[in-house]
Amino acid sequence: MIGVICVGRLSGYVRAGVVHPEEAPLLREAVTLLFGGAPEAEATRWLTSKGMLTPRGNEFRREVLHRLLINPRLAGLDENGEPIEGWRERVLEPDVFRRLQELFTERSEKRGQPRDAYEYLLTGGCALCGECTVGMIGSRVHAEAPPSYKCDGCGKTRINAEKLEDFVAEHVLAELLKPGARERLEKLECDIEAEIVRLKDHIAGADERFAGIGDLYGRGLMVKAAFVAAQKASQDDLRTSKQRLKYLEQMTDLPIGDVHDLVAWWRTAPYTSKRGLVLLEVEHVRVGRVEGSQAPEKRVLIDWRQPAS
Repeated sequence: MIGVICVGRLSGYVRAGVVHPEEAPLLREAVTLLFGGAPEAEATRWLTSKGMLTPRGNEFRREVLHRLLINPRLAGLDENGEPIEGWRERVLEPDVFRRLQELFTERSEKRGQPRDAYEYLLTGGCALCGECTVGMIGSRVHAEAPPSYKCDGCGKTRINAEKLEDFVAEHVLAELLKPGARERLEKLECDIEAEIVRLKDHIAGADERFAGIGDLYGRGLMVKAAFVAAQKASQDDLRTSKQRLKYLEQMTDLPIGDVHDLVAWWRTAPYTSKRGLVLLEVEHVRVGRVEGSQAPEKRVLIDWRQPAS
């Protein structure tokens, strides 16, 4: 993938006023897509498909790309819109940059009032498409439609969010009413906390690993192809580890130790506590495509998380 770890570097530039020969053309093409009517999410997915990473080695998110595209330095301009002295090259020409800001303003005005937000319980890799095994995301068929989950891969699988979440919650609470369930939950939480410690140590050592790869290359002990491959593998590993850590941290400190009526607790519990409980109990929720019945019990299979032996 394109993208070298270099904290403080602006995407599209090797350094101030010197464009990156691979990243700059991709950003220009992404802007062309936006001018052609594509939403920012589509331009973000396109950059990811081309292997472009942020300077920190992460995949682009829509909000990250938006922040980049409203940065005047992308066009060699200062905060007042004036050319920066000594800025020899630009990712975007100033007139293109200004047209892009006008486009963002126009789109913002057209969006009007935002619809009610919905906190999806099973996103982030918990709900999977039974057709292609890719994670499902929160989605609506149109602005007035109820919240639903849609496969982020094949796009063929969709299910009403409230029906799916009610089905999963019912089974999670039923599992917790079984004998020995609380003890199993405590063991799962200990396993998660131990993995969190390991991941934090692993992430903390990333700079040293990157430096080691660079040192080997700098001393001529690694050919360029091996250096690029090693750096890419390290970037992918770091990104995956950070995503995993963020996911796991939602599963700890669940306030249910002294709860006797779990059903009553669930009705009034905050979203973060509900999500933490579900993620701790459930490894994956697999959603099949519609085959005659919309009922979750006909389409949904739950993979339960098991404590380490």
